[in-house]
Amino acid sequence: MQNSYSEEFIEHVQLHLQHSDPQSYRQIEKFFSDQTEEISNPFSVLMQKLSGRSVPEKEAINFWHKILENKSEMEKKLNRRVGIQTATVDFLEQRSDTSKTAPPLSKPKKEHDEWLRRVYSPGYHLEKLKEETLRSKRYKHALSAIMLDVDEFHLVNEKLSYGMGDKILTIIVKIIRTTIRNVDILSRYSGDRFFIILPNTNRREAAELAERLREKVNQRTKRIEGLSDGVTLTLSAGQYSQEISSNDFMRQMEHTLIEGKRNRRNSVYLLQ
Repeated sequence: MQNSYSEEFIEHVQLHLQHSDPQSYRQIEKFFSDQTEEISNPFSVLMQKLSGRSVPEKEAINFWHKILENKSEMEKKLNRRVGIQTATVDFLEQRSDTSKTAPPLSKPKKEHDEWLRRVYSPGYHLEKLKEETLRSKRYKHALSAIMLDVDEFHLVNEKLSYGMGDKILTIIVKIIRTTIRNVDILSRYSGDRFFIILPNTNRREAAELAERLREKVNQRTKRIEGLSDGVTLTLSAGQYSQEISSNDFMRQMEHTLIEGKRNRRNSVYLLQ
């Protein structure tokens, strides 16, 4: 990992997962790979990336230890390895069921907001992308996608509050949902990163949509007190090539996004 973290973070995240679950460790490495500035609250950032939930650092440290325990218990029951994101979501859902003060992670506040539940369902993007790539191959239709990431989201939490961070994510989701078509599929890729599947859409159309989303989010969040410059997004947009797998397409989208953020944030980058 590029940043220098506390001994506790190194011991209970890096050293623990690097040997016990390399795949989960690589996932966490990706979360931090595009962070160029020093991070003072790595456990809070980790919780945000894994679950989309904003948690203060002390509480996030406590959660992390319990998540590792939950991961171990799940693996014993299932007799197989359980990914860290699955273990995190499972732990927080259990906690939501037993605590009246804990806000639900995946359940919508209103019945008609079913789309919000789908957005926050782990792995939903993988399932739907496979379906759409098969349909694209069968009917020879264009298929594109957009991956977007909130720039320096951890700084928003630190500057304003964790509750405001959750509010901003909700605003972003609603902007996306009212901008895309009914046939388009929106899901969470990780904490502050989202993935939009665009059936019957070519590369140019996906790029134009990505630019509209970037502009809308920035203008809408300028109205929030303490965010006079608004929140910015970095996005990657690309058209699926039928010669590759859905997993390869996803990796290409993520690589384009990460490399783009390293060059210049608040921009749209096209998959070549």
